[in-house]
Amino acid sequence: MKNNEKGFTYPLSLCMLTFFALFFLIGIEQYVAEKRFYKETETILVGEYYMLAAVKETEKLLMNGQLPPSGRFIYTNGEIAYQRKVLSTALDEVMFTLKLSSMEQWIALAHYDKVQKKWVKWIEKN
Repeated sequence: MKNNEKGFTYPLSLCMLTFFALFFLIGIEQYVAEKRFYKETETILVGEYYMLAAVKETEKLLMNGQLPPSGRFIYTNGEIAYQRKVLSTALDEVMFTLKLSSMEQWIALAHYDKVQKKWVKWIEKN
């Protein structure tokens, strides 16, 4: 085998180009995955915040005895509808349905004890 450069530069350039393109595509895939993860995390946090705000507002109304059997709380990126059902003289069940502007829907059930004046059970149906 002769030791010269004839026919050596093109395969080397092609290998280097393939190598850099591979790492570039891996970087792009990592960026897209992180962006998707960030968006999903943001949606979850917004939903949790809206649920917490609705639970606090509902608790205030329940303490005063002014909570209607159904209603809704409207927020910037969604709304929460609730329905109250009396289970006993000391226990109410409230079903929360969150609908975000991104077309996601979450449902949660909560039990409120009127004697202790606090939430005693929380169940999310997702």
